[in-house]
Amino acid sequence: MPIPALSDLLGQPEASAFLSGVVARARYANAYLFQGPAGVGKGTAALAFARAVLCDRSGGAPPCGRCPACLKSARLQHPDLKFLFPVSGEEKDLDETIAATLAAWREDPLFVFSYEKAASIRLSITRDLLRELAFKPFEAQRRVVVVRDADRMREDQYSAMLKAIEEPGASSLWVLTTARPSRLPATIRSRCQKVRFAPLPEDLIADFLSERAGITARPARMLAALSGGSLARALTLREQDPLALRNQALALLEPALRGDPATLWKTLGRLGRPGRETIRRLVEFHQLWLRDILRARYGAPRESLVHRDREEEIRKQAQTLDATEVRRRLMVLEEVLRAMESNVAVEVALFSALTRLADRSLETDSWPPHPTDRWAY
Repeated sequence: MPIPALSDLLGQPEASAFLSGVVARARYANAYLFQGPAGVGKGTAALAFARAVLCDRSGGAPPCGRCPACLKSARLQHPDLKFLFPVSGEEKDLDETIAATLAAWREDPLFVFSYEKAASIRLSITRDLLRELAFKPFEAQRRVVVVRDADRMREDQYSAMLKAIEEPGASSLWVLTTARPSRLPATIRSRCQKVRFAPLPEDLIADFLSERAGITARPARMLAALSGGSLARALTLREQDPLALRNQALALLEPALRGDPATLWKTLGRLGRPGRETIRRLVEFHQLWLRDILRARYGAPRESLVHRDREEEIRKQAQTLDATEVRRRLMVLEEVLRAMESNVAVEVALFSALTRLADRSLETDSWPPHPTDRWAY
């Protein structure tokens, strides 16, 4: 995945304009913190910014994209571009793991960084980096350090990094990215200039999936709606069959709404042993179904519906469900997503929620409280 130019960043015009202005003025802060939901282009933007900074024409002129520095940066081969990201596995295999990840990144234009839960930015890598920062850059006027998902570091790494960020000198520039800024120490956050990234519009994601990933219109629209504004999430979900998973989800809805828990339990059993992510997808399809019902009830055009192929059924249900009832059902589904963050049997949690969808006795005075932003889950 060659690094794009800042002007080619997808769906982030404010961040793109700000970073382009920084490069044009050639007046850099010690460190920048790119923060926003996961999968909206923060890591790509960080590397594009680094490429522009390292351009041989940097210093007020726009990056050319053709000089030796730009060509090397675009493939992560510039000696003054340091790229750190979380990895998992044994320490003895660290070099091989990093090399394999970067090789996959270079070969796949739609590559998505994904990590195991225990993945982290290794202490040995940050130690080597900090030692290297004591020397002058190899080729460029400054060295650029990009730390992807910087919230996946140990406390002692932050302490070691703090001095380098506070006093980087004229030859070093730090760019950190995170979807969970609250997990970064306040001492780090306060010393970085923040650049905020927003969720991507659904239409933009659907168009990208159709044009760049070769996905037909209806699945692309569903993936875009499921993505929550995250292109990376949509690209990851494309490996599944969204229409088949949607049909599974709605098959569960039918016995739930007619008050038939025995059939509902049997239908759940036919799913086998679904993992948490599969259960999450099923819940999210129900949420999209309720969104379509709400839109249909209050006059939204057919083009705004995700499940257009079942428009007749949606409009029939929309005649009997008002905003209050849709809100109640969404609260029930939100409880499942929150329960999944704890140690519960996810199949039982989903069964419990679906059996309550037709029960209007649940209080609707308030939404369930969220201890963190949804995109920080």
